[in-house]
Amino acid sequence: MQRRAAAAYFAFFLVISVAAYAYIGVAESQRPAVSLDADAELTNESTFTVDGTEYTATNIHMSGGGGGGHGGGGGGSMAADLSWTNESSRYTATLEHNATTTYQNDTYRVYTDGNQSTVTLEKELNVSALLVEDSSVQNTLATQNGTEYVVYRSNNTQVPLSEWLPEPETVSFTTGDTYPHSTDSGTQETTISEVTDDGATLEWFAPRENTVELSEGGNVTLNEQRFFTHFPDHSTVQIVPIQQYDQYQETLDQQDYFHERKNGIWGVSILSGIAAVLMLGMAYMPVRG
Repeated sequence: MQRRAAAAYFAFFLVISVAAYAYIGVAESQRPAVSLDADAELTNESTFTVDGTEYTATNIHMSGGGGGGHGGGGGGSMAADLSWTNESSRYTATLEHNATTTYQNDTYRVYTDGNQSTVTLEKELNVSALLVEDSSVQNTLATQNGTEYVVYRSNNTQVPLSEWLPEPETVSFTTGDTYPHSTDSGTQETTISEVTDDGATLEWFAPRENTVELSEGGNVTLNEQRFFTHFPDHSTVQIVPIQQYDQYQETLDQQDYFHERKNGIWGVSILSGIAAVLMLGMAYMPVRG
């Protein structure tokens, strides 16, 4: 009698376990899918245009770290780079007061006057070169009590260096003037946009490469238009108008609910299988008497 009851329970739990497992396979086909009307669907090196600016997608990949699988699979999250060229990007540089700068291949010291909005460049004098050029003086200076002197060869007469040096060359600029600024890529024609006692601001406009990282569901603004991104697979990224974000988020919520229910069915299948095994084991336990 005990074995017949245990066998009946075994069959009952086994049927529930198998039925739950079978339903999991059927339910998977009903998983909510993200379906969006994207402005662009991009793979690596493909491009699209927003208001005349061309954007290029690169480096579509699965980044590390845990996370949900919304559109990108589990075990990480999808990411990509989106690059474009701004043809008239604003650049700035500063000529700091009392600092040195290069002007027409020579070194000048910068002096700024905020009240007059002027920038004055004073050429730095090469004392060693001037001493060599003047054959009437020695090539080295004499120092007494902290003051440097030029020594004449004929009679060893000493003249303070400050009195012997020629008046340095100066060049002046004011706000709005064009200034040839030395950059790593060469001399750049700039405009003096502002002058203060601390320095002068230079500005110019030139192309600039820009890159933004795309992530699953992340917002991105392109030419003042707002979008968000979705990765339908591991090699594609969609650029979607922000107006569809509520629809996207609703689908993600449905997917979360689906996974929650699916995990619950997995629990039923596993626990029922364990119970079936326990019932079968109990059926063959020895009986007293």
